[in-house]
Amino acid sequence: MTIDIPKEFDTTSPKSTLSKTDGSSAFRTAKGKALDAKNKERESLPDGKNDKTLSADSGNTDQLLALKFDRLGRIATLPSCETSMGRMLEVHKALWLPSGICSMLVTNNYCPRAALMTGLFGAYGIVWVIKSNVYPDLNFYNSQQSRIRSQCNGLVPMWVDYLAKFAFVGVYFLYPVLSVTNTAELDPIVIIISSLFFCIGGFFHWAGDAQRYFQLKFKPGCLITDGFYAHVRHPSYLGEILMWISLTLLAGPMNILSWFPVLWLVMITIFMGVPTKEKSLSRYGDEFIQWKESVPMLWPRLFVAN
Repeated sequence: MTIDIPKEFDTTSPKSTLSKTDGSSAFRTAKGKALDAKNKERESLPDGKNDKTLSADSGNTDQLLALKFDRLGRIATLPSCETSMGRMLEVHKALWLPSGICSMLVTNNYCPRAALMTGLFGAYGIVWVIKSNVYPDLNFYNSQQSRIRSQCNGLVPMWVDYLAKFAFVGVYFLYPVLSVTNTAELDPIVIIISSLFFCIGGFFHWAGDAQRYFQLKFKPGCLITDGFYAHVRHPSYLGEILMWISLTLLAGPMNILSWFPVLWLVMITIFMGVPTKEKSLSRYGDEFIQWKESVPMLWPRLFVAN
């Protein structure tokens, strides 16, 4: 396999950075990344193919791919018949503001509930896109699980896999629809609580992601136990849950459908994401055990002993 490593990811450079996250979002060196990718691709090569080329099969067509990474550490070169969850999610989030505006236009509903939902829902999508191009979650771009491509030996085309995954995260589009169809007057208390939850949640979510990205970039190979991670083990998950509770309150908490996005988020974070990440972090041994025993998973502790 040919690996073309940009200068900023070259481990021979005194200013080398890191470019890949595993399940625990730990950065690896460019050399380690190249070896990981090579090993994973070697395991998937059919008999008769050597591991000096990265084969991208689409039907009966073999494409040779030189694996390259952009300045943020994302895989920049994928076969034309493949993309990543990260790229798909950027499109998904970019549609959040338009979906809110369209919901208001179609129903001719411009009440405070619908307007506030459109603003907050749209802002989340915009910030996600910006964040993904400043300090991305590399697991959405580089992991094998994040690949969107043809399935079943080409019987299922890539666009079907794309639409299936797009629809899988489409539960969030319930929020603007529910807000414009809710004709009840919006209680000022709900405005206050939902605004507080959204802002506090956004702080934990975006700032927690930023700390993880940059700390692992400039201080790789270490378990993060300071900053946000001295107070709560999964600050980003905590932030997301608070933000979706905020939008559920706006949509109308008495409508069971408004809780579907929260339940879906809890499923993929607490019951899927947390066990996967902590299993990976367990490689830090006693340091991880001590950190796990002293730091809550989602409910932050206010005071930390020196």
